[in-house]
Amino acid sequence: MGKNLIEVKGLKTYFYTKKGVIKAVDGVDFAIQSGKTLGIVGESGCGKSITSMSIMGLVPAPHGKIEGGEIFFEDRDLLKLSEEEMRKIRGNDISMIFQEPMTSLNPVFTIGDQITEVLILHQKLDKAQATKKAMDMLTLVGIARAEKIVKEYPHQLSGGMRQRVMIAMALSCMPKLLIADEPTTALDVTIQAQILELMNGLKERLDTAIMLITHDLGVIAEMADHVVVMYAGKVVEDASVEELFENPKHPYTLGLLNSKPNMSVEKDRLENIPGVVPNPIQLPEGCYFHPRCKYATDKCRQAQPELKEYTSGHKVSCFMVHKEV
Repeated sequence: MGKNLIEVKGLKTYFYTKKGVIKAVDGVDFAIQSGKTLGIVGESGCGKSITSMSIMGLVPAPHGKIEGGEIFFEDRDLLKLSEEEMRKIRGNDISMIFQEPMTSLNPVFTIGDQITEVLILHQKLDKAQATKKAMDMLTLVGIARAEKIVKEYPHQLSGGMRQRVMIAMALSCMPKLLIADEPTTALDVTIQAQILELMNGLKERLDTAIMLITHDLGVIAEMADHVVVMYAGKVVEDASVEELFENPKHPYTLGLLNSKPNMSVEKDRLENIPGVVPNPIQLPEGCYFHPRCKYATDKCRQAQPELKEYTSGHKVSCFMVHKEV
């Protein structure tokens, strides 16, 4: 096993509102090695994006606060760094592709201005050098006529082009860790495939670690080396991608997999997980998933299961799996 580039231990990120405390991320653990992809999967509201914002140091204050845990990046705890120290890492060593390419680019600046700003700030290049590097990055992500695109504004580009610009911007400083939050949202399937192929190619070429956040298990199967399944701010299953798809154990993971279309099995309709992700201010007693779980017992309704090793490298948080009912 190689050394971990980033290691998240017991991360807790809470939001304080008038109605109560929202435990958006509540004791999350995972690690990523250089050149590897970790997939984080779960429905909307499970804490995936807040986990990434916590790593980037972008949790919105004053309501949001990291209440516990450690985030070690190259043996430095990011949570103990000053804002100035984080600014040197953010966008340089750790970059992020945000969820919405349509809204993440500034409409009043050209594509070139937005990419060169990062290069001038972090790489200390002058304007001419930064513009040349920006064009090189646009070419790297498969955009033709880069010399023309750098002079254009976001509204002049298609959704797929804007997503490629976001990736070029995120990769312009050759980060050691790339966080991709739903990188293929709102893109058609052809462009999705191109973006995923591009990210895989860049990972192999630059030895970049990727933290891929998605609800799409098809994307996870194609991209990830390891998978963390999140539900209501907690990790409920943690396994290699092969193990997760061949031997899923948590009822929530099973539900996600069964709701995915399977061309080899004839079904009149897709299966679904009953109910919805619980209100984060009024979480149920016991296992947070029990109101939606057909296997729930009295113990599930009373106690919170721990995330424990089921087999080597495969952890599950479920009383049924560990025969503790």
